[in-house]
Amino acid sequence: MTDSALPVLIQQILRPEFYPHEVSEPIGFVQTHVSYVLLTGDFVYKLKKPVNFGFLDYSTLEKRKHFCEEEIRLNQTGAGSIYLGVVPITGSEENPALKGNGEPIEYAVKMQQFPQSALLSEQFAKGLVDEEKVRSLATTVANFHKATQTSEHVRSYGSVSAIRRAIDENYDQTVDFTGESVTVQTPQTQKQFDETKAYTDQFFETEQALFQKRLAQDKIRSCHGDLHLGNICEWDDKILLFDCIEFNEEFRFVDTMFDIAYIVMDLEVAGRKDLSKIFLNQYVEDTGDYEGLEILPLYVSRQSYVRAKVTSFMLGDPSVSEADKKAASDKAAKYYTLAWSYVQKKKVV
Repeated sequence: MTDSALPVLIQQILRPEFYPHEVSEPIGFVQTHVSYVLLTGDFVYKLKKPVNFGFLDYSTLEKRKHFCEEEIRLNQTGAGSIYLGVVPITGSEENPALKGNGEPIEYAVKMQQFPQSALLSEQFAKGLVDEEKVRSLATTVANFHKATQTSEHVRSYGSVSAIRRAIDENYDQTVDFTGESVTVQTPQTQKQFDETKAYTDQFFETEQALFQKRLAQDKIRSCHGDLHLGNICEWDDKILLFDCIEFNEEFRFVDTMFDIAYIVMDLEVAGRKDLSKIFLNQYVEDTGDYEGLEILPLYVSRQSYVRAKVTSFMLGDPSVSEADKKAASDKAAKYYTLAWSYVQKKKVV
């Protein structure tokens, strides 16, 4: 993708002279379906895209400022040492200034930059995530969950109707990426879509007592909400859980098993069910939540589907190159397939 395909503001902040501190050239750049991320050497600046996907609304400057502030606040428990604050961008799109005078035209989350090699996703790809590290990760997540809060408001998101609404919304939002389409590549077949949806429909019909038990046991908590290996790093001899969901309470006020399902999914889609079992065994040993394994298959399927969905959103983004769209389609297809694979499963382990 060329810089000219990016918004003018992003083109300008890719210039080293934009920053009032030393930077490593060239400025590193990553974009997701909702963010632009600038890597300058010592610091990372993350800007939220002005998008509205329904479940996420960054469409106004006021909302982007609010959710930048929420991102800082909510990540203190899992990774407070790397979240430094919210910084305004002033001036104009053609001539922006970081923390300059005048009214802000945009906001950025400022973070301490760590090397990509610190990400567990990178370590896993290089074969550096072994049994010992998986056990350490499980204990870190267990301790994180023990520190989370719950309340009547939080528990309200654990009702069958609330959970079902969140899952059904995913199906509504992926119709355009299913079956035949003349506008985008379609990483999911109609058969996969229909059977995955039928599986979750049946689970909600037959397992209502299980959902009530999870509520009664206070397992619906203010969790991370997006706990995959790409949002976990090993830095300064600590495992840090960063980039938690700040934009939607429905995604963060969840069952603790929902939270760990992302890690299970990451390991399974990579063909490491052995590490997935080690992680699960250590987690339930640390928390005592053996009964949670009954509901885990639903959440692994759901998390796989969400990963596929958010990857699919890149297919409709005009600023994403055709090569990147092809890669996104292939990646989404893997996760749609994993979600579909749970159609016949009754349990994970």
